[in-house]
Amino acid sequence: MVLAYYVIICFISLVCCSAYYFIKRKYFSTRYTMIFLLAFLSQFCYVLLALSQNVREALIIYKFLYIGGCYLPLAGLFLIFSICKIEPPKWVRFIMLAFTTCIYMLVLSAGYSPLFYKSVDIEFENGVTVLVKEYGPLHRLFYLEIGIFLIITIIVLAYGWIKKPSVSRKILAIAAFMQVFSIFSFFLGRLITKDVEWMALADLVDEIGFLIIMNSIGLYRVDDMVSSSILAEGEYGYISLDFKYRYLSVTDVAKKFFPEIAKNHVDHVIEDEKMRQLFEQWIEEYKRKNVSRFHHYRRGESIYLVRVSDLYDGRKKRGYLLEISDDTAHQQHLEGIERYNKNLNEELKAKTKLIRELQQTTKK
Repeated sequence: MVLAYYVIICFISLVCCSAYYFIKRKYFSTRYTMIFLLAFLSQFCYVLLALSQNVREALIIYKFLYIGGCYLPLAGLFLIFSICKIEPPKWVRFIMLAFTTCIYMLVLSAGYSPLFYKSVDIEFENGVTVLVKEYGPLHRLFYLEIGIFLIITIIVLAYGWIKKPSVSRKILAIAAFMQVFSIFSFFLGRLITKDVEWMALADLVDEIGFLIIMNSIGLYRVDDMVSSSILAEGEYGYISLDFKYRYLSVTDVAKKFFPEIAKNHVDHVIEDEKMRQLFEQWIEEYKRKNVSRFHHYRRGESIYLVRVSDLYDGRKKRGYLLEISDDTAHQQHLEGIERYNKNLNEELKAKTKLIRELQQTTKK
């Protein structure tokens, strides 16, 4: 039964990795790849450990298992930084990586030095092999690493929730649940039962959680979505909305055109009522006629050209994209030509009238 627990989790982890590889890998950074590789490595090691036959074999597998145990929290933290659009200094990243590597070096000392494990042995319980360890004096540094990274992750998530309206709170809520479950599994899971390793399930929850996040996160990076939808940006600005007209993201150019849009929270309707009604009106017309046409929007001295189109994530339609460009110079040129033609027409009428009056005077 315990072996089946690890095998099923490993199989589901493999399915998650396959889904990531075949569907999403082209659209996301290597940070996601590291998450899935480390998680699957851990799941596979849990199965091998359960089947190991001697202490040496079990200890070697356990050292591979600790690759995920040490580096997965760090990879997850870096990914949370990316989701919350926070860029820590390079020296901070280096210190975190160096600290994690030092912890893993201590793990490798097991069997050769009493610093991490004083002694190791194996027992066979519930049909699987269990590594029995006596912790060394420096093993607590591993707990310190886990605790520090969890605390930083929670702080970053809270900061993103409060200070980053451009970050989806739905995504932050999923990430927060993943962290809470990891804390529960690591610190409280063994109080429920010691027959299985709860962190195996926590790693699987992370994989599923990140797949869900990845399915949505592209919608909140309109720069990436535009490459799938139009493959051009340049001097154009873009605002993306979902099918329920909820705001998803905006480019820097569009923020210059509509500064108030940057204050809007993602996954919420546009807060400015006039702008919301205008966007909905244009989208409804687009849906009704199934033809994209240009709309002119005057804002002070500026005139903007707005075009509605479909928003794509790869080949899947996910919402609507508003393409905005500053058409002020062109419209002013057209208005100048119109005024010139109008004046010319008035002058022509005046001259025609004068000629007629002269002709009538001559006849008299």
